Amino acid sequence: MSITVEKLSNGLTVAFEPISGMATTSLSLAIPAGTAGDHEGTAGEGESTLLSELIVRGSGARDSRAFSEALDTLGCDRSTTVNANHVLVSATMLASRLNASLELIADMVLRPRIDPEHLEPVRQLSLQALHALPDDPQHLVMLRLAKLHFPSPFNRTGYGNEVGLKSLTTESLRSVWKRRAVAQGSILSIAGAVSPENAMPKLKELFGAWGGNNVEAKPSGARSGGGDHYTLASSQTHMAFAFDAPTESDPDSFGFRIAAAILGGEASSRLFTEVREKRGLCYSVGASASTGRDRGVLQIYAGSTPQRATTTSKCIMDELVRFETGVNQIEFDRAKIGFKSRMVMSGESAMARASTITSDLFRLGKARTLAELTATLEGWTLERVNDVIKRRMSATWRANMSRATVGPDAIADEV
Repeated sequence: MSITVEKLSNGLTVAFEPISGMATTSLSLAIPAGTAGDHEGTAGEGESTLLSELIVRGSGARDSRAFSEALDTLGCDRSTTVNANHVLVSATMLASRLNASLELIADMVLRPRIDPEHLEPVRQLSLQALHALPDDPQHLVMLRLAKLHFPSPFNRTGYGNEVGLKSLTTESLRSVWKRRAVAQGSILSIAGAVSPENAMPKLKELFGAWGGNNVEAKPSGARSGGGDHYTLASSQTHMAFAFDAPTESDPDSFGFRIAAAILGGEASSRLFTEVREKRGLCYSVGASASTGRDRGVLQIYAGSTPQRATTTSKCIMDELVRFETGVNQIEFDRAKIGFKSRMVMSGESAMARASTITSDLFRLGKARTLAELTATLEGWTLERVNDVIKRRMSATWRANMSRATVGPDAIADEV
């Protein structure tokens, strides 16, 4: 199937991908109001997190209960999340309920109530999540790693700042949403049982008058880098490492992700086999690559005992040194088959396709069909992937890593 993309005069980008054989329709709406644009620290960091929850608690003439009941009556399964760049709205419904669901979602985005009685419960939920982070050390170590490896304000946790969360008022949040939730820079993708010819007039009716100018957050300085340790009384040590990766538009992007899968993305990967299976140094280890619009990252996580943490870290570094010499045909073929299987499965999910299209439009400025993605994958050979590894996963690359640990003791610096 082909993808139809149109940019409205107000700056909203709309994309459709009809998928035959489906009875449901899914949408993914990215609004440029992510955590990187929050007021800094105690000035109000956490506003986007609160807003992502508050906007679903009533809109237009409907209070929170009436709004939820209206969506439930339509059978519209929905969620909101937030990342560095966007507040993300996702929804799935029967194709026959798309227009009615769009009316409610437009109300939520353009006319959220942000009622005073909901602010304090939402604030308390956010504060509880912030205070509970030490109870989830695996998640905590990844957040602290991102704090080191990305430049401010793109290194924020998304949980906000305690003083900042407490400083936010209903009036300030309403003003923030009006200023930041704008059509310019927003992306709406709809996939599944959808007809662009039938849906576009409704979208223009609902969102055509949406205005506002998007002011993107910019890096405020270089990343911190280096190492970080958070002392936590525990029988486990959690460690995480971050390395630079290509952006999505980089010609090496796909090859790098194949390499990352071979390194630590599956149960037959180098790290899992060498560090966990052969040496029994840790109960969990893996690697994943994320290729964003402006920066990419490869992250490695391992969980070990405090007694074996330093040895585990050294073993991971040794595997990275060995990895620089390249991978073999069996490893490459296995990773390639895994990628292809995941692509095929994503094609069977309207939500996965809608999310991928929105992500593509933000990271690349264009949307790729499943056939295009498959063709790109087929173009990668063992020789090409090994060339990417040689050029982009060298000693210099390893030297610029960031490392975070959570546990009783820090890992020895000489590792």
